[in-house]
Amino acid sequence: LRVIKNRKVYSGHDKPKTFDYNLIVIGAGSAGLVSSLIGATVNAKVALIEKHRMGGDCLNTGCVPSKALLRTARLLQEARDSETYGIRDMRAEFDWKDVMARVRSVIAKIEPHDSPERYRGMGVDVMLAEGRLVSPWAVEVSDEDGTRTITARSIVLATGAEPLVPPIDGLDSVPMVTSDTLWDLDVQPERLVVLGGGPIGSELGQAFARLGSKVTIVEMADRLLQREDVEASAALTARLEREGIDVATGHRAVRFEANGDGGVAVCERNGEEVRFEFDRVLVALGRKARTKGFGLEELGVRIDERSTIGTDDFLRTSFPNIYVCGDAAGPYQFTHVASHQAWFAAVNGLLAPF
Repeated sequence: LRVIKNRKVYSGHDKPKTFDYNLIVIGAGSAGLVSSLIGATVNAKVALIEKHRMGGDCLNTGCVPSKALLRTARLLQEARDSETYGIRDMRAEFDWKDVMARVRSVIAKIEPHDSPERYRGMGVDVMLAEGRLVSPWAVEVSDEDGTRTITARSIVLATGAEPLVPPIDGLDSVPMVTSDTLWDLDVQPERLVVLGGGPIGSELGQAFARLGSKVTIVEMADRLLQREDVEASAALTARLEREGIDVATGHRAVRFEANGDGGVAVCERNGEEVRFEFDRVLVALGRKARTKGFGLEELGVRIDERSTIGTDDFLRTSFPNIYVCGDAAGPYQFTHVASHQAWFAAVNGLLAPF
């Protein structure tokens, strides 16, 4: 039955008689790097395609920079709370550019572990290019040298996720950043509105407040951290408010208005209009799987109801030789989950059809 089903899926596609690689991996984030590493470890011929930066979100815009920023912010808060530790007075002075320079230095320190040089040294054919599926076994690779097509018996999609930016009226006309772009800020905003009270919005909002910004967290639901226990939400809210953050739960953002160099978030609460002025707004409403721009639609790879790439229990897509892992597969957008899935995607891809 599986053979018959597969024949139907592959109908209209010509399978190559020979392949350039055992495994092609699209995306060099946490999932893609692990899949490539597994393949290289068993001496498989692996191609790794990445069109942006090696290391993905975790290294460049997620885990590493955010935790570096949180550490600096925590140190400043501990200085303010020095009496708690038996120290009468402790002062700390800083410059925003120095803080961001340290964040970039932490990234640079870890970068070699995820670099093209390291993976090429392990035998992976790293291509800093754009990859696009043109058949179940073929990927079109485009870079500054032109376009070529490579083939593999199995393909692993590790395309990750990107910030979710809703189509709210006026949002594109105000100074807006996401968790991907805030690391490019040259000047610390005096007033920051954080749209979204989940983990990203809460931790970055607290960091900016500890660094001296006036922060307002706008959350449509009745509490922060909707997926966590009510007690956890209450404890976090009390702490944030104690640190001077305005936690505006139950507020739905209706529109944004430009106001000089900043803007105004116009929200609705219990039928009344509430306005929050800001110099920057941080959109932190979660992340969506990256499913567009690399041939899934044209090939007919199934996208599930969660807007992630649909898989079975073996991480196979609707084409059994194409696997998916990491944020693009879900359901949990964590680095360790991506790495765990990547191991299985690579092993299953290399052992297929068994």
